[in-house]
Amino acid sequence: MADAATAATLLGTGESGFVVAPGKTKVEVLGVPRVGWGGQEVSFGRAEARDLFALLSVSQDGVSSEAIVEALWPGDGERGGRRLESAVREINQAMRHATGCASGVRFVVKSRERRLLPAAWFDVDFWRFDAARQRAATAADDATRMTALHEALALYRGPLLAGRDDLWVLTPRQAAQRHAVNAAVRLAELVRADDPDRAVDGLQLAVERIDPYSEMLWGHLMTIQGEQGRQLAVRRSFELLKERLAEIDTVPSPQVRQVYERLLR
Repeated sequence: MADAATAATLLGTGESGFVVAPGKTKVEVLGVPRVGWGGQEVSFGRAEARDLFALLSVSQDGVSSEAIVEALWPGDGERGGRRLESAVREINQAMRHATGCASGVRFVVKSRERRLLPAAWFDVDFWRFDAARQRAATAADDATRMTALHEALALYRGPLLAGRDDLWVLTPRQAAQRHAVNAAVRLAELVRADDPDRAVDGLQLAVERIDPYSEMLWGHLMTIQGEQGRQLAVRRSFELLKERLAEIDTVPSPQVRQVYERLLR
């Protein structure tokens, strides 16, 4: 497995998050959620405010009032609308207290019938992650693409909103994990010709930090190990894959088993 220095080079340390833009609130939702202003944690007392802030932090373009109520308080009807307004007030109050802003400053704004966190006040790791992976997808050259992939992977500290079990979280969480897996695979593909060891280290880190059950990651890892003539490493990777999948009561698919058997011929 790669050492700490290699980890920092390939995927980022995953410990300190990112450097917040000056004058903004630092919001980390990739991994355990954290909100901070000036190095101090910002907290919201009521569950409604925490729920609303979490939802808006992964929705940069905002969410309609109806969609918010449906996601957070389904079936509440008019009471859901009152809970929304109460949550907005608490977030505004908590942020004003943290930042020392005047009472008229709003930290949850309404734009075209959608509630959102204004980028002027918030710097969110998930927003950066999404922008980086889109830059990677549209980059005109490999150097630019690699820089964007590195940034995206460094930001991915763990599952989106780790620790929350809300139903609405599942879809964006799975999408973020899928994007991180794709970024790790793409980065490995870009470096494998010139530095296959680096590609292997990156994929090993990815199965540890991003998705231990991803057959895509394990398949690419075994393929590069096989290209290096490291059959023992291929066998070890396949055994580790079986162990991981057994944790979720499944087994390697026929496709990845075929890759494994081909590499050992």
